[in-house]
Amino acid sequence: MVDLPEHSPLGGSGMSRWMKCPGSVGLSEGIKDSASEYAALGTAAHYYADLCLTDGLDAWQFIGRFAPDVNNGEPMDKDMADAVQAYLDAIRIAHPDRDDGNFFIERGFHCPDIHKYFYGRLDCTYIDAAHKTLHVWDYKHGAGIVVDVKENPQCMYYGVGALTEFDLWEKVDTVVLHIVQPRGFHFDGPVRSWSISTDDLALWVSNVLMPAMTLATVSRDTMSGEHCRFCPARTMACPQIVEDFDELEKLMATAVEKGGAKELTSVQLGRFLNLFDTAKIIQKAANETVFNRLSAGKEVPGRKLAHARTNREWKEGAQAQLRNKFGHKAFTEPKLKTPAGIEKLPEGKAWSSRWAFKPDGGLCVVAAGDARAAVNKDTKALFKPVKKGKK
Repeated sequence: MVDLPEHSPLGGSGMSRWMKCPGSVGLSEGIKDSASEYAALGTAAHYYADLCLTDGLDAWQFIGRFAPDVNNGEPMDKDMADAVQAYLDAIRIAHPDRDDGNFFIERGFHCPDIHKYFYGRLDCTYIDAAHKTLHVWDYKHGAGIVVDVKENPQCMYYGVGALTEFDLWEKVDTVVLHIVQPRGFHFDGPVRSWSISTDDLALWVSNVLMPAMTLATVSRDTMSGEHCRFCPARTMACPQIVEDFDELEKLMATAVEKGGAKELTSVQLGRFLNLFDTAKIIQKAANETVFNRLSAGKEVPGRKLAHARTNREWKEGAQAQLRNKFGHKAFTEPKLKTPAGIEKLPEGKAWSSRWAFKPDGGLCVVAAGDARAAVNKDTKALFKPVKKGKK
């Protein structure tokens, strides 16, 4: 991988973006995207996971310690340790014989025969030669965006990379792709797996991956959507964003002319919400830029830096003084902790799993790509026929 960028512009982690918006690759060239707090935490979690798998350690042993240059000065806390341990446990249970030369951690791959920019790193790989099966594991520390494993292009990309790196195309019949995402709720649980045959994966390379990579290197076609939040060009003058804002303005004008949003068609309403979601992504990027400029002493008309709002807290020693003054009236009645609070106690997860449940929160509108299952109701079944009584 001589003379190649550290991170591939057509890497697996960016597939959800550049497959839908091939023009984003050219627009992002030369732009250094500042790492977010969440990205830094994810990098730190991967660091600890790799260290634990390599040295046979557990995540709790690193609570309070810092990951070198990747954790924004924040030590590993219990939340991160619990998440990383879930990943470690899943791999150790699935592959008890992983010390037989068939287990690889943070292995790099590069296959220029597919494309010059087809390269990356595999979190964890296990080769089951006896059953002609390859297992590829991917750890997701994020909680905001829940990732499905079935037909996941990033995981399939890594599967191709692993088959190529270990020269297994003729030796393996099945590739099992695993996603471990302990902090994001999914109906299938934190550990999700999906299998694909080597032949089907080869067809995907020929029919989907290679054409998409070729297109992304030459195309200027753009498309906005949820993937914009991961695009380095989101803070720049992306032509698609400009078009979206023009379209959003026209839809707003249409709503005003017709007498409100209720007069828009379902197609128009759906498009309006999609455009507005994109606008919020750009707003977040703009807010980060404004914060940095104000912090550097520059002026931004209509904006200023201020202290974030916080709730008041008691000073040290206040409890004893308030008890002497107000007695039991200074204290609230004991209240059961939340399921998340109980899970932080020893053996708390087992009790929470047994006694906690998610109540019905009603229905809400979410994007079509949201991980939650769609609720479709036949409106005719919601109402009983009205029969007029005799007078």
